[in-house]
Amino acid sequence: MKRTTIAAAFAALVITVGCATTVSLPDRLDKFVEKTEKEYKNYSEEDWKKSREEYDALVAEMKENYDSYTTAEKVRTMQAMGKYGSMALGSEISGVSEELGDVLEQLPKTINDMIDQIDTASLRKSVEGIKTGIEGIVESIDTARLRKSIEGLTQNIDTAKLRQKLEAVVKILSGEE
Repeated sequence: MKRTTIAAAFAALVITVGCATTVSLPDRLDKFVEKTEKEYKNYSEEDWKKSREEYDALVAEMKENYDSYTTAEKVRTMQAMGKYGSMALGSEISGVSEELGDVLEQLPKTINDMIDQIDTASLRKSVEGIKTGIEGIVESIDTARLRKSIEGLTQNIDTAKLRQKLEAVVKILSGEE
């Protein structure tokens, strides 16, 4: 009877100690990263959100207790965090790549639709209208009167005075005055 009691007490002690022992953060982080590594390629946005929340909680706990870890635990923790970070980054890059691929697949259709929208007949009519308008403007210019106005303009300018002023400006700019 004594043996049975001792065995039962020992079993209870083992169970109690086993339940009371917590798994260390580096071990939990390693398990979390291993699980993520197995499943992340099939993660939805919601899965990544939950994963990041769990990861953020583990990182917060790590920051609180960082000084209590051994060097080996710190190294394991940093390795696990790096591994998780690279998976998360790879997933983000993959998502952007897929979106860019979708855009690039649609681009030829969009360009072709734009090309189809160009009305060459209307464009030709518009160009002809502009050409006709410019020809009309050119024809309406009284070149004889324009020439006479330009000659009058040059005759009414005091070129001697202009030359004097320009020479003074040149001297000032060249440092002679």
